[in-house]
Amino acid sequence: MSIKPDTHERARVNKQALSKNTALASDSVLLPNAARVAAKKKQQWKELGRALLYMAPAILFLIAFTYIPFLRSIWLSFFVTTPQGATARFNGINYYTRIFNLDGSGRTEYLKSIGTTVYFSILVVPLGIVFALALALFATIKVRAIAFFRTLFTSSIAISVASASVIWALIYSPATKATQWIIELLHLNSGSLLQNSSTALFAVAFMTTWTALGFNFIVTLSGLQAIPEDIYESAQIDGATAWTSFRFITIPLLTPTLLFLILINTIQSFQAFTQFNVLIGNEGPDNATNVFVYSIFTAFWKDNRYGFASAMSVVLFLILLVLTFIQFRLLDRRVHYQ
Repeated sequence: MSIKPDTHERARVNKQALSKNTALASDSVLLPNAARVAAKKKQQWKELGRALLYMAPAILFLIAFTYIPFLRSIWLSFFVTTPQGATARFNGINYYTRIFNLDGSGRTEYLKSIGTTVYFSILVVPLGIVFALALALFATIKVRAIAFFRTLFTSSIAISVASASVIWALIYSPATKATQWIIELLHLNSGSLLQNSSTALFAVAFMTTWTALGFNFIVTLSGLQAIPEDIYESAQIDGATAWTSFRFITIPLLTPTLLFLILINTIQSFQAFTQFNVLIGNEGPDNATNVFVYSIFTAFWKDNRYGFASAMSVVLFLILLVLTFIQFRLLDRRVHYQ
């Protein structure tokens, strides 16, 4: 006599078979997906390795000539060094307190050099941006031969600071008498603008503004050309004047470019050295042109005070870092990003 399986037993067997088939089907789906994910990650690692290989020369260059010297400057700033540059004894933060006249010595020449640098930056940055904006607005006019003027306005970018300093040294020279009318107008007793304490810094600032004009002009013109023309057309249809369009369209949409120029020009003006060394070659009349970078140069090359010069370099870095942060935080709120 045959015995039939129980109904519940048959259901249990069918359920186990169904679960097994479902698991096999899931594995067959997950295995290709896992293989694709693994292949994708492998390809990403290959691309990263290839990118690092291409960037290796630039990374090695930055490490060798930027990061290592910067870290060594921080290290040397805490030591008194020998004339050969070796560390002699630990000096703590005495160099930093001397720079900011916190050591009770009463020597304020380093604080004054920082103030001279700030004043020089105030003279150069706004003037350079205003000139560049004026020339860029002129270069957007659709007239014949405007390309010639654009080329003329950018010509200063092809001249190095050293070459431009030599050119302006000849202009300021008493032998050429190109600036004699300014000396007579101001009733100066010196024979050159560079030899008078009241005009030396202004003369160097004007030369620096002219040198940076090409770069500022190109960046400003690019920002103006990026503003859509239909915005001006819509404003003109609504009855907006040229001044209204400039104030409420051009300036707001140009603020990202202006922020970039303010940051770059501030950094460059704080790091200015070549023009002071070529045009004047010393601290200037009554230390009028003794900017902070020139003080670093004097401490390092003339006095062989490598630890003190390193401390001054670190201070300059911190000043630029703080100024950049403040400018970005204050001005970024007024920037209109399209």
